Amino acid sequence: MLTDVVLVAALVFTSWRTGVMYRELRKLRGENSVFRQTLASADSAINKAALAVVTLKSDGLATICALEERTIEARRQADRLDHAIRAADLRFALVEHEERSAA
Repeated sequence: MLTDVVLVAALVFTSWRTGVMYRELRKLRGENSVFRQTLASADSAINKAALAVVTLKSDGLATICALEERTIEARRQADRLDHAIRAADLRFALVEHEERSAA
């Protein structure tokens, strides 16, 4: 009889502990699900940020190349203008010299 009481008590205790462990496992699985969703969201955000960085780098390089081309063209135009100004100054000086000589 004492053995039966001890066995029933052990069975009740084991059943109770099994129930507690089952609830803890369910809670952990729920938290694991939230954790996985959070990781997936973080991964998505990181991938979007990486794509933005790559896009900005690509756009930045294209802008720098275009700016460099425009700068070179502007320098060429400035050289042409400088040459034209010198030529005009020379012509003006020649005309003045001819007018002085004629007078």
